[in-house]
Amino acid sequence: MPDVDPERPHDSGVAEDAPSTMQVEGAHQLAADARPQLEGKGFTDEQIRKWADAYISEEGSGDVTSFVAWIDQKQDED
Repeated sequence: MPDVDPERPHDSGVAEDAPSTMQVEGAHQLAADARPQLEGKGFTDEQIRKWADAYISEEGSGDVTSFVAWIDQKQDED
C-alpha cells in the first residue's frame, strides 16, 4: 500500500469539496472501510472524512485501495 501522510486534503492542494447528495453515502462508506488502515497511519476521523469526500467528489466512486493510492498521488503532487 502507498505510504500516505496524515494531513488534510487542502494541505496537498486538493479542494475539500463536499460530494453531491447522491454521493454522500458512498463517501461515508469509503471512509468507514478505509478507517482502520488510515488510522494506523495516524489519520484522524476528520481527515479521513475530508479525504473521502474529496475523493468521491473528484472520482465518483472507488475502493479502499484506489482511495489510499489516490491520497498518496495527491500528496506526491504537492
